[in-house]
Amino acid sequence: MPGALGRRDTFARLLLDAVTSRNYALLAALVVVVLVYLLRRFGGGFIPFFNTDRGGAVLVLGVSLAGAVANALVAGVPFSLALLLTALQVGLTAAGGFTIIKRILFGSAAIARAELAGALAAGQVAEKAAAIAVLEQLDSRGGK
Repeated sequence: MPGALGRRDTFARLLLDAVTSRNYALLAALVVVVLVYLLRRFGGGFIPFFNTDRGGAVLVLGVSLAGAVANALVAGVPFSLALLLTALQVGLTAAGGFTIIKRILFGSAAIARAELAGALAAGQVAEKAAAIAVLEQLDSRGGK
């Protein structure tokens, strides 16, 4: 499987770059990716939910949330509701909040429909933006 080997090599390079450049945010994100991969790969046999889109989203959110809480506790922040809310915010941000929410709430079929609708809307917006740019150019030439 040359494709899988190439992805592993790219991931290993990213991991090494994150460590050597002391990019701890990227390193934390990569650790989340590895943990979720391992949980889905080996835990999915015991808990089939882990192998679904929603299960993966819940895992990413849970691992991110746990990591944020653990990091704060190690730094000496006392455990509180504010810490949990901040950790939830960090977890949602780290996991790509919008993607997580849409995967948990709507599943794959609704996501595919929403992506198609978004692509159509983006095309319409791009066409209108191009038309506006042309009109602005024509208007700026008329003023000279």
